[in-house]
Amino acid sequence: MKVKKVLLVMPDANMHKLRFGSFVRSAREAPITLTTLAALTGNDPEIEYRLVDESIDTVPLDATADLVGISVMTGTSQRAYALADHFRRRGIPVVLGGIHVTLCPNEARRFADTLVFGMADETWPRLMNDFKLGNLQPEYREILSQGPYTRTTTPPPRYDLQRKSGYMVPYTVQATRGCMHACDFCSVPTYWNKLTRRPVADVIRDIKTIPAKRFVLNDVSPVDDVEYAKELFKALIPLKKSWGGLATTQVVDEPELFDLMVKSGCEYLLLGFESVNQNALDKIGKRFNSTERYHEVMRILHKANIVVQGCFVFGFDHDDKDVFAKTVQRVQELKIDIPRYSIYTPYPGTRLFKRLAEENRILSYNWADYNTMHVVYQPKNMSATELYEGFRWAYRETFKISKIWERTKSSGRKFPITFMGNLTYNLFSKRLFTKPGFEMRVHGRDAFLANQSANVPLIGPDLNITQ
Repeated sequence: MKVKKVLLVMPDANMHKLRFGSFVRSAREAPITLTTLAALTGNDPEIEYRLVDESIDTVPLDATADLVGISVMTGTSQRAYALADHFRRRGIPVVLGGIHVTLCPNEARRFADTLVFGMADETWPRLMNDFKLGNLQPEYREILSQGPYTRTTTPPPRYDLQRKSGYMVPYTVQATRGCMHACDFCSVPTYWNKLTRRPVADVIRDIKTIPAKRFVLNDVSPVDDVEYAKELFKALIPLKKSWGGLATTQVVDEPELFDLMVKSGCEYLLLGFESVNQNALDKIGKRFNSTERYHEVMRILHKANIVVQGCFVFGFDHDDKDVFAKTVQRVQELKIDIPRYSIYTPYPGTRLFKRLAEENRILSYNWADYNTMHVVYQPKNMSATELYEGFRWAYRETFKISKIWERTKSSGRKFPITFMGNLTYNLFSKRLFTKPGFEMRVHGRDAFLANQSANVPLIGPDLNITQ
């Protein structure tokens, strides 16, 4: 029996990492994509996986492999294509999958032997079986079920194949996929058009396999389905573990659900506040966020000793040059434990992408800039440069040591976590001003096209992008 060697790669997005000389650490939790893929074929003795997350490890370009699978996001697509070209030149077949492949199939097809569209729960085992038989097909598509909710059963992620030392939290679990909301800039509704729930027993089984007290729940919004969330949190309580995850500001609206969430071990939440302007929130499809309730949301979360990373976006059509100072001031007033800022970005397939393209406001189709840290479109009430400089100013101002101390000094027993988290972003804010790759590269369509020859070759908009 000949064992097939399969190399699974997640290309580096060049963000959310800390570098001190040769020491590299990802400032996020471990991704779950590659460990889940490796689990989908069970303990098949004919397959030997090697997993590489380029954010913490170097891709072995000389690796011995019979097949290379690469997970592609928009911001990593150019790197993914370069890696695919390299391995194909070596005669190794390449499979490309991930959200960008699903949304831009014609573009991705030029760089792969096989494409995987949608989720891989059913398609990956079938693909691997075909590969072992020497019958690899050009594409594999997810079979979508009907109805607003579906259940999926997947095996525990292959944590044993993942390096543990490079992440803030090395263990990640997923209970649901998708989101019941439809913010105009979010790719999730374009990729998962329903809420998929794993059986709670499967989720608990996965968590029990984790040899650590803490884990991350990798759901976009784990409390969208209230009854499912209650069932999950009740099952978590006896495990006596601690976890963090994502949520919306609605997380405090159901007292019984919130109480169960706290008892289940929730210690950290990333919340998308997005804006301090209610008109902007209404326009992007996030009217369930109420700026008037932000103080109450933070009061309830802090009372429960939950650390909050609050996310804010700059560049909405209702934003003008005053938005940066107003947001920084509000962040301080709310005592957001660990703030995070990003730039409004029209990812392919989103309603925002379609609208800005129709308005001829997209300045760059250089996907490498689609990482929420570059301006790729023409803002409505300021120049692209003003938006970018305001974004950098907000980071620098927010993460001054005096501002950090003002926000975190009353964090009680959570002070070490919040203060150190802020110091991480203090270092990041300095990178925005000093490191290559964070410079303002787009000042308008003509400048972009004139300078394109100096950048990575342009991968243009796909004619079949899902709208």
